[in-house]
Amino acid sequence: MIKQIATFAFASLGLMACGGTATNTNTNTNANAANTAVNAKPANTNTANANSATNANTAKPADGEPTRLSFKKGTDNTVENFDLEPGQSKKFVIGAKKGQDVTIADADKAAKITMITPAKGKLVDVTAELGNYNATTVADGDLVFEISNPTKKKIKAAINVMIVTIGDD
Repeated sequence: MIKQIATFAFASLGLMACGGTATNTNTNTNANAANTAVNAKPANTNTANANSATNANTAKPADGEPTRLSFKKGTDNTVENFDLEPGQSKKFVIGAKKGQDVTIADADKAAKITMITPAKGKLVDVTAELGNYNATTVADGDLVFEISNPTKKKIKAAINVMIVTIGDD
């Protein structure tokens, strides 16, 4: 169909260029139909690219903004590895539901873990010590926490963040 439209449009233009007239031709409609058919496929490709760009931007927070941690489907934990200079800190955010047990642990126990923003209220049964933080959520929402280096040397933090619904042991 597109080939016929293009051939007809080309023949009509050729006749007009030679001084002839094409009878009852509507080259604008035919050309627009051909362009619509040709442009339909790239529109779908652009949609996929827009989603990829959105996902890529989500992973990179602006300066000073916490990094959102995500969990692979079917898992209850995620691990982040990064370096911290003395006195330096890094913020993270995770989503949790009411009645979940949240554990944040640093593999070498050197990092200080501080909860900055609990999910819509407070956390209960909080245990916080160097390299380990544990609490139970009382509401759905985001938890923002900070990992800092209280030592006088660079540390290689390896944090494991685990969220488990209580009763799913």
